[in-house]
Amino acid sequence: MKLIINFAKDLLSQSLVQQKNIPCLCKIGINFEVHFPCLQYEKFGLVEDWDRKELEWRAPAGAGGAWTHHRCCLISLEPVSDGVYKIEDLSMFYEDMGWLPVLKNSIYVTPVGIWDEE
Repeated sequence: MKLIINFAKDLLSQSLVQQKNIPCLCKIGINFEVHFPCLQYEKFGLVEDWDRKELEWRAPAGAGGAWTHHRCCLISLEPVSDGVYKIEDLSMFYEDMGWLPVLKNSIYVTPVGIWDEE
């Protein structure tokens, strides 16, 4: 998965992308948006090269509305080129299940058993 976003060229924004487990908000519908409300000027970017089926095996969709997912998340990024970041790690928070890992080292993790065998 790649995040397409133009962070400011200031020291704080550039330091942010070097951090692990950056708090963010993921909104997934037709598009997959990642919002960073913790920045002075909230920024958001779009995720490319993602697989809805693989994501939903690890983080189930909600019901109704414009967004199938509207979740607090933790994300780690690796710069690829100007305005393009590889998503290294991604976890989504669920009130009833806690943190569900989606990606680790840019690979979809083994699902944590949220689905019944039936």
